Amino acid sequence: MGVTAANLRTYTAAAGVPAALVVLLHLALDWNGADGIGGRRDLAFSHGVALAAVLAAVLIASRVALYIETGAGAPVADAVAIIGSVAVLANLARVWRDGSNPLHRLSITVAHISALLVVALVSNLVARREQRRRSNPAPSL
Repeated sequence: MGVTAANLRTYTAAAGVPAALVVLLHLALDWNGADGIGGRRDLAFSHGVALAAVLAAVLIASRVALYIETGAGAPVADAVAIIGSVAVLANLARVWRDGSNPLHRLSITVAHISALLVVALVSNLVARREQRRRSNPAPSL
């Protein structure tokens, strides 16, 4: 008996909601112990990244469930795109500074847009490979 799309969705909700609540509870518990405004900013940022990781896992599971249900899509390529996008955007949020030199902000923005384009390229290549593999199944013995 394999995993069904409905079961995967149920398991994802049963894991994703508590995981997000644990991250938020941890943030609440650590909030008053943070060292000033900078400490709270860092604490909020790290917990925001943790919530983004939980969301990414839920999105990946939903793409896998859709694939199980309909056979459409490319779940591995979707996972590459989701993980890559979250990683690039988390890094952008970490290095971006509103008060910095505008040319420095421009170079940061261009670098991260380039990284997102690389993520898109890699995920498209993976999707093509998934589609090719599906259309040319391995011969059975």
